[in-house]
Amino acid sequence: MKGQLTQRDINLLEFCEKQLPISTDMAAILFYPNRYIAQRRLSVIHQLKQLKRSERLFVNQPYIYYHSKKNLKNLPFTKLLCDITDAGYEIESYRFDDNLFKVVVNKEENTYQVNSTLQNMKQVYRRLELAS
Repeated sequence: MKGQLTQRDINLLEFCEKQLPISTDMAAILFYPNRYIAQRRLSVIHQLKQLKRSERLFVNQPYIYYHSKKNLKNLPFTKLLCDITDAGYEIESYRFDDNLFKVVVNKEENTYQVNSTLQNMKQVYRRLELAS
């Protein structure tokens, strides 16, 4: 089998093990320097059977990579982490407590704890002044 896992790949796998699916664009923001490298590395990870991949419904639809199909519903939380990173916040930690997604972020020496559900996502974006 061609390809080996890098440290970034292992970090991405640990991310997905925390019930979070990821797309190529999201992986480029969170783990890799650009989209091309993210796309190549995710293909290798999939070929090594480390992650499953969603089917495409139409041409140019991005693949979603995941551990368990039930985790696909958590894709908005991955997008939230990407938007937090794009806004200049540093992600300190994140985890699920039942249906509550808890994130601790830092920006300019201030620390914020964000508790999010799928229902209050708009309020979280407003509170952190993120573009949705």
